[in-house]
Amino acid sequence: MISRRDLLASSVGAGVLMAPHDVEAAPLQSDDAPYLSEMLVELREIRRAVSIDGTQAITNIRNSQRTYLKNSSRFPEFVDVGYDVFHSVVDWLIAVRQPVAINRLTDGRYTVALFASTIVLRPDFPDNYVGQGYDK
Repeated sequence: MISRRDLLASSVGAGVLMAPHDVEAAPLQSDDAPYLSEMLVELREIRRAVSIDGTQAITNIRNSQRTYLKNSSRFPEFVDVGYDVFHSVVDWLIAVRQPVAINRLTDGRYTVALFASTIVLRPDFPDNYVGQGYDK
């Protein structure tokens, strides 16, 4: 990532600080192209990370974890979720390039690890359901 100081020290940043008539006279140097393309890639990744579909489901799970944390001073071991929320979590993990480890409990329910909790798929609950955190 390029720092603000490096950007302003480069000819691109200097061009921004010049008077408008000087900008036309100063051609863009070829050595600035790698910096600009790197910045463009980083901006696209930031935009992609902000607009991921599963972000709302992750926010709901975090709210459930926050409630449990405030009541017991630790994160819950499990959070039950519906079908759509479970798949949103998996999609979100893939989109942000985190490991996806889907497992099964002894009773056959599917789980995925998220933050400090295990997310449990409960197909018998409504699709957008996010339950309260709990321990065994």
